[in-house]
Amino acid sequence: MRIWLMKRNCSFSPRQVGLFYLSIVSFSLLVATYFLLIGVWMVIIFTSIEILALTVALYVYSRHALDYEKITIVGKQLLVERSWGGKIEVREFNTIWTKLERSGVGGRQLALKNSTAVFPIGFFVQVNEQEHFEKELEGYLGI
Repeated sequence: MRIWLMKRNCSFSPRQVGLFYLSIVSFSLLVATYFLLIGVWMVIIFTSIEILALTVALYVYSRHALDYEKITIVGKQLLVERSWGGKIEVREFNTIWTKLERSGVGGRQLALKNSTAVFPIGFFVQVNEQEHFEKELEGYLGI
């Protein structure tokens, strides 16, 4: 049995994003409240726009922070499990009838191909490790 688990390289965990968001929103509201108390009411409008933009950006970031791709080979069975934005997709291939090919612009994207489907893989493989991953995976295919 061979397993490859590839994840997104994220600098913040979802918990750290929540703490960051809470601190930024608290500080912005504190400043806006001060200006509101001294009579500059326009600041609250721009603070609301700032908080809305930050909320949307961090929501998109958090939604994809836990994305991963897992490739498992057990005997002649190849399973690809991909989590993308909270949705999990699982594909099953037979190692005997499956080939690895390059696709996309400049041949940078790897894909598993059999007689019925082409399935892109390796979204989270770093560029400097892509060739090694490709050679290692090809060693299990067509056998």
